[in-house]
Amino acid sequence: MNNIFKFSFGIFSTLAVAWLAFVVGARNQFGDLSPTSSVLNEDGNIPDDSDLYPIAFSGAAQQGAEEYLSLGCATCHTQQVRLVDAGFDVERGWGKRPSVARDYILQNEVNIGNTRVGPDLANLGMREYSDEWLHQHLFEPQSLIKKSICPPNSFLYDIQDSNVSGSIPINSDSNRTRFVKPKIKANRIVAYLKELRQDYELPEMSFVEDKIQDVLLVAEDDNDDNDDNNTTELPAWLANQIASGKEIYMKAAPGGGLCFTCHQPSGQGLAGQFPPLAGSDWVLGDKERLIKISIYGLMGEIEVNGEKYNNVMAPPGIPPGSLTDQQIADVLTYIRNDWGNSASSVSPSEVASVRASIKDRAPMQMWTAAELNSKK
Repeated sequence: MNNIFKFSFGIFSTLAVAWLAFVVGARNQFGDLSPTSSVLNEDGNIPDDSDLYPIAFSGAAQQGAEEYLSLGCATCHTQQVRLVDAGFDVERGWGKRPSVARDYILQNEVNIGNTRVGPDLANLGMREYSDEWLHQHLFEPQSLIKKSICPPNSFLYDIQDSNVSGSIPINSDSNRTRFVKPKIKANRIVAYLKELRQDYELPEMSFVEDKIQDVLLVAEDDNDDNDDNNTTELPAWLANQIASGKEIYMKAAPGGGLCFTCHQPSGQGLAGQFPPLAGSDWVLGDKERLIKISIYGLMGEIEVNGEKYNNVMAPPGIPPGSLTDQQIADVLTYIRNDWGNSASSVSPSEVASVRASIKDRAPMQMWTAAELNSKK
């Protein structure tokens, strides 16, 4: 009891510091943000007659944001184009630039989210989905995307016996056409979704150079239980690279990596023996380190997501170490983008560059964690 004052003071100080950091600090950083023009004058002022961004949602869209939140949609969909290893979200076609704090200042309901069971929606309004498509997805997602785990929201619609004015035809695998008429809540949600767009530049963030020429709508593979259960937009080159990488990962023959035998088709590894790739800080982190392991292998104790493993990983390939630069790039791109992972692609030129930098290393001389981490 003699130290009760010190103990109380310590608790109060901890709470005070946390409050200053998270409340006052955030207020100082973002509290004065307001709509601005895409570019500023040399003196930092907004040019006369400039359009200001972001633009506030319409009344219906603001109400739709509340409905969207109440349905739990933010649980599975983010609304933030992230700058992940040189803008991989932009490579996916999810936006023209990374999102910044100013993008959200006029939103009463900010649905940034933190998981991506489905694609990011920050720029859904730019993807040219029709009202009918959005309503059908809201009413019964599985009628459009067979393996979608998004729950149907039929209570937002009146089911009609015939095609009356304002109704939408719904076709499913049963070859039965139903007609549904949106209730006011459904119309609000669709209005909200169509206004989700960050199609403007800001002084703090301009558009990333567009590297995407042909964006394909790639549906999930019906035979793969591990793919996302929603349709994802990917550039053709990236979709092909991920598909090739998956084949290499699962192949137990020359040209394959035989990766699944240790890390499992699910990417979860084996507890206490082989580390997981899903959510792994090694997989999602430094690409150079990952490439080095793919060329020479890894031995000794490592720590993955707080768990320690001590085993030997021969360089992937049959025979070990036989994968080409392209094959290594493909399989690394695959493991960085399956099982919920989301990170930038790996190119053959990146693999070739790393291979050249370690060309004097003895064949089959596996890396250790200490050695790799010391070379960051």
